[in-house]
Amino acid sequence: MHRPIRRALAGGAILCALPLTHAARPRVYAFTGGTVHVAPGRTLQGATLVLRDGLVEAVGSDAKIPADATTIDATGLVLYPGFLDAAGFVAGAEPAPAAGGGSGTARATPRREAESGAVLPLPVVRPERRAADALQPFEGDRAREAASWRQIGFTAALAAPPRGVFRGESALLLLADDARVGEILVRDGVFQHVAFETQGFGEGYPTSVMGAAALIRQTLLDARRELEWSRRYERDPRGMPRPEVYPGLAALRPVLERAQPLLVEAASADDVLLADRIAREMSVDLVVLASGGEAEIASEIARTGRTLIVPVRFPDKPRVEDPDEALDVTLEQMRRYLDAPSVPHALREAKIPFALTARGLKNMADFPLNVRKMLDAGLTEDDAVAALTTVPAALLGVERSLGTLEPGKVANVIVADGPIFAKDTKLKRVFVDGTDYPIEEKSKPKGDPNAIVDPRGTWSVAIDFGGTTVQRTWTISGAKGAYTGTAETRSGTVTFERVELVGNRLTVTFPASEGRGTSEATVIITDDTLEGTSEMGARTATLTGTRTSAPQGGGR
Repeated sequence: MHRPIRRALAGGAILCALPLTHAARPRVYAFTGGTVHVAPGRTLQGATLVLRDGLVEAVGSDAKIPADATTIDATGLVLYPGFLDAAGFVAGAEPAPAAGGGSGTARATPRREAESGAVLPLPVVRPERRAADALQPFEGDRAREAASWRQIGFTAALAAPPRGVFRGESALLLLADDARVGEILVRDGVFQHVAFETQGFGEGYPTSVMGAAALIRQTLLDARRELEWSRRYERDPRGMPRPEVYPGLAALRPVLERAQPLLVEAASADDVLLADRIAREMSVDLVVLASGGEAEIASEIARTGRTLIVPVRFPDKPRVEDPDEALDVTLEQMRRYLDAPSVPHALREAKIPFALTARGLKNMADFPLNVRKMLDAGLTEDDAVAALTTVPAALLGVERSLGTLEPGKVANVIVADGPIFAKDTKLKRVFVDGTDYPIEEKSKPKGDPNAIVDPRGTWSVAIDFGGTTVQRTWTISGAKGAYTGTAETRSGTVTFERVELVGNRLTVTFPASEGRGTSEATVIITDDTLEGTSEMGARTATLTGTRTSAPQGGGR
């Protein structure tokens, strides 16, 4: 159960008829002389790590190098267990994000059409659904999805069901390319997903959080009654009416037997306390996908003893540059924006166990930057690594096979050229199930670090998206070491989050907005012209520009 299904079936007749996807790739590796983080708090210097056929074979300073291994000199490199995301992604359409920038789901969702079959009366109650049924291999165009996760260190992620109060069961899968779903599926039925989701007035029940909570309680009570009646009928059906059969209620049996936790997707910090009360009343296990505001009531949450899955996503920066827009920004919104990086440290101080998740990020490239901000706010590297390895492995029920680099565990490995969250560290390669995935480094313009230029002024910038060109206006102002700027975009004028000049290389960062993540542009300035590239998620565009207003010249 805790290993990929293909291992569980190894040697079985069914595999004899199926192609071996990675048979031609080398499957034995030996990393020598590197720094190996076997587990959080356990680091080996100058160690050897041996991987064989998708498993860790040996690790240590005295580990022998197999004669058939591909030897990799890891001197100067740092090796970590592959990250696990215990909230992952939605297998299907992603629900709209919650108001306020949290990772929880929105309260209201579109109205659903009636369904046929032995389903429960309310369409928001579908615990029988399985995310595994919607999974597709990471192949063709979809291979980019797995690559975007691997590029930030993730080797396994949860696939969650979409929408509803009772949403169904999630599945854990490896982020490997060109493999059948059965090969990458690590564990099915990990959590039963629940949310305090509401409908618009006139669109169905529930229309309030109170109603959603009542529906959760009633559904669990109905499932418990169905379980008791079914057991009695199975023992001796004589004289008893045959129980009605609802797959939705039967799907909740593992929850009632405490073999499967509820994962409640919170839209606010108060949802954590409400979910805890329901879980205690119903005697079920509980994990909470946090909204991001839980530090505000950390002492109350600590008393619940629950583990949180905390989003690495931060709220969008409130618009305060325009006086009229600034009037609409509340003190609570500003406080949550400013305090977002310190949330994990506050939870740690309150002794609340937590895992970290990339769920809800608009741009996956923001993940390492946001974790660094968390470290700057007081979180330790060991705590961050634990929140991405051993803690989620335990939550997902796979701690015996994933989460550390101990012998016998799945060969999910991150290879970096320095401490994993350091500013200049780059991931060099990621191994998933023993398969090597080199990380392609996108080249950026380097320029001349000794050049002296003045970036200020108004620039007319042409952005080429591989054949489609759009014209934009940039304005750079400020003083050396403290430059600021704005850009005209299709959404209006935006303020750069960062403007950095090194020699004649100018880097500007666009803020996240309207469902898009942050993006970065790097250009080289020569007199009154600029040229470079822009990174927008997986897309790269080329930029050229001309200065149209003072100051003139680039040599001052």
